[in-house]
Amino acid sequence: MMIVFCFIGFSNSISAQTIPTLKGVKAPTKTDVKTTQMQALFDSPESQIKVKEQLMKNPEMQGKAIDYLKNNPETAKEITKVISKNPTSKSKIMKYILDNPELTKKVMDYIKNNPELLKKAMSLIGM
Repeated sequence: MMIVFCFIGFSNSISAQTIPTLKGVKAPTKTDVKTTQMQALFDSPESQIKVKEQLMKNPEMQGKAIDYLKNNPETAKEITKVISKNPTSKSKIMKYILDNPELTKKVMDYIKNNPELLKKAMSLIGM
């Protein structure tokens, strides 16, 4: 009988306890997980090559990349010079960007950290 009372008392004390919650910590959503997975795939050498190919072929990707560099204070001056030399040829501007490792890194980081553009790039390369 004593064991029954102890068991009942113990189970009541356990059920009265609550699990603490972390306030301000957001659980990752499915979109967050998918974006993280795409970012990891984006970093592979094969994907990088394919994305660079798409930057040369796809006018929408070219436009967004050029606009980003044109509006970025760190790269605006250099890109403005290139645009003034080739005002009608996005392909020549993009070739210049991809021939410059620093500009290429800026563009690739921009794509990787922009979920909408990352999704577009990954769909264009078949991933």
